[in-house]
Amino acid sequence: MIDMRSTLPLRLRLVAMAGAVALAVPVQAQTAPPATNIDEAKAGDYVLPDPLRLNDGRPVPDAASWMRARRPELLALFAAHQFGETPATAVRPRVETVERDGRGLGGLATRTQVRLVVGEAKIRVVLYVPAAATGPVPVLLHIGFSPNALVFEEPGLDTGMAWNVRTKARVPDREATLLAGFDAKPFIDKGFAVAHVYYGDIEPDFDGGAKFGVRAAIGGVSDPRKASEWGAIGAWSWGLSRIADWLRTEPSIDRDRIALSGASRLGKATLWTAAQDPRFTLVMPIISGESGAAISRRNFGETIADIASPTRYHYWFAPRYASYAANVTRLPVDAHMLLALIAPRPMLLVNGDEDTWSDWKGEQVAADAARPVYRLFGRPDDLAVFTHKGGHKLLPEDLTAMAAFMTRHFGAPRIAAANAARRVNPNRPVAWWPAMATKPDGWFAGAEARTIAGNILSWQDPAAGGWPLMNTTREPNRGDPAQAGPWGKRAALIKATVNEMRFLARAHAAKPDPRYLSAIDRGLGYILGAQYPAGGFPHSWPVFTNAYDHQATFNDDEMVDLMDLLHDVATVSEFRVLPAARRAAAQAAFDRGIGFILKTQIRANGTLTGWAQQYDEKTLEPRGARAFEPVAISGGESANVLSLLMRIERPDAQVKAAIEAGVAWYRKTAITGIRVETTDADRIVHTDPSASPVWARYYQIGTNRPIFVGRDGVIRYALAEVEQERRGGYAWYGDWGAAVLTRHAEWIKRHR
Repeated sequence: MIDMRSTLPLRLRLVAMAGAVALAVPVQAQTAPPATNIDEAKAGDYVLPDPLRLNDGRPVPDAASWMRARRPELLALFAAHQFGETPATAVRPRVETVERDGRGLGGLATRTQVRLVVGEAKIRVVLYVPAAATGPVPVLLHIGFSPNALVFEEPGLDTGMAWNVRTKARVPDREATLLAGFDAKPFIDKGFAVAHVYYGDIEPDFDGGAKFGVRAAIGGVSDPRKASEWGAIGAWSWGLSRIADWLRTEPSIDRDRIALSGASRLGKATLWTAAQDPRFTLVMPIISGESGAAISRRNFGETIADIASPTRYHYWFAPRYASYAANVTRLPVDAHMLLALIAPRPMLLVNGDEDTWSDWKGEQVAADAARPVYRLFGRPDDLAVFTHKGGHKLLPEDLTAMAAFMTRHFGAPRIAAANAARRVNPNRPVAWWPAMATKPDGWFAGAEARTIAGNILSWQDPAAGGWPLMNTTREPNRGDPAQAGPWGKRAALIKATVNEMRFLARAHAAKPDPRYLSAIDRGLGYILGAQYPAGGFPHSWPVFTNAYDHQATFNDDEMVDLMDLLHDVATVSEFRVLPAARRAAAQAAFDRGIGFILKTQIRANGTLTGWAQQYDEKTLEPRGARAFEPVAISGGESANVLSLLMRIERPDAQVKAAIEAGVAWYRKTAITGIRVETTDADRIVHTDPSASPVWARYYQIGTNRPIFVGRDGVIRYALAEVEQERRGGYAWYGDWGAAVLTRHAEWIKRHR
């Protein structure tokens, strides 16, 4: 038994439930449906089935066991006891295109409209894609209570017949009930697409509505329905999955980033849909309440007895579900298990602090009880709750929070599009020098090397003298703007200029060419001119595009790369073709750089530690750069700074002290007991006592606590709390310290 004490005035325990219909032992058995309670003091004690115990009582130790064994068990239990079994069927809708790439939302979006025809049901879907989109974007599919023509109120929308659920009669769309609240604009403004469907098009919402909806085309329903036969929620869920089928074929949609939302009963449908269909990769049920995200065993607000009553909404569920009305403790599942079925996909529960009927506090309890399953995947914070001030409504602040949640986990579409464009740019930066550096001298005199040298010469910035951040070896600069790398053609210091100079020096040594020598000298002039009097180098020079470009930086090992080159210009034979004065200038610049390094080593609580990524070029105070690059000690960049210092042949006492202090800091900040899984788009932290030590990219100055930051600039203390785009798009952990400790063991032998 796992003992969990809620922050609410109740006692909550999780127990294993043996067998598919096993029962949790209740604290106090209920023999009759209780009266509806909205007094928190009377919410009572209850027992929750443990989501991390198999039906036979065995524990679920890891994510693989969850996906292989426990998740299928729970899915079957929910189908048998609550929502009904979705029949296996080959029936698929016929897609009729009504409009493609029309003008929508006053020009903010392009509009596409389709009908998915299944038997007599015509599921009308409107899709809005931001007009500024340059490639596939993530989409939010929202299932709503009103026809598209009422929700968006613009000309050209596909109109037809809706349903009056009270009279069970068809009415024209514009005579249907408008339940206001949903607005596409907050999502369009963030760069996301929005698809909307009216739930009545899938199946009307009344007892007997099955004969007018998709279930009629998939074998109909029994009379009476069988105990585990699906209800209206199952039908709505089936329709949503068919819309996903279509969305994944749309060129404007990122088929792997489809979010789903719906409110109230449609929040329940949202949860059941996502539980069955993992293609919905982000889920946002809104005010879903009883039989959705709120704990049924908690005696508060609406109950199974209320919702599954023959006079209310029994037809939403499998008929067996109503049998638990008098004693909910017999139900082998509860809301926390429904939420757990969606793990590890990001999920935001949206509710209101005055919505006692839907038991918004019960949703928080369910989230807390489901979070251990998310923790199996290293993502406990990907299950979140947003509570608005108010009742059972969808409010503008909900939409704002939902759009922000999508941005956190899907990334900003405009940034994602830019990143995608960079990845496919044929002249994107690549690490080409290491492979060429090992080639014999004779190769540098040959035709292939001379062609590459010609390409490099053609890309040298004619004004500044440096080279751009791109692959300058692949092809010659023909003056076509489309040839430019992702960051353009202007000269750069980070991961640029240094290797071009090295290549040309080797080529000139193998077969002298005055063009090479001139280019090397101009490149050196570019670097010398960029150095600040204090010894640091700016992020970019001579043009400052971003607010942080002027700062002296160690970011991406820029300074270490420049310092290594300056040292080689002063000491390595290939550069002896340069005038002695130029080589002496390189040595002086190197010495100034070492002085800068020694002056910028961070002293915290009286002890020298490591280095920040950026510094004010005048005051030498640590600075941040991009929103996700805070003022902090860098576990990444500090490693190569120490490596540079350990390459000094005759270090003085100050250099030795800096090395020893930095190495001691790395020993102190090693992180053990975790393993970082890197996928194509994410980084996930797992507990692993056997894993080798790792180091964080950033440590808080003064506490040495690892910190993580998203594009919102907010400091967090767990990587899982950062949005997926930044989690997967930045090096947050590494084995940098291991290299430092290994090199130090060799260094100490020479300089003891």
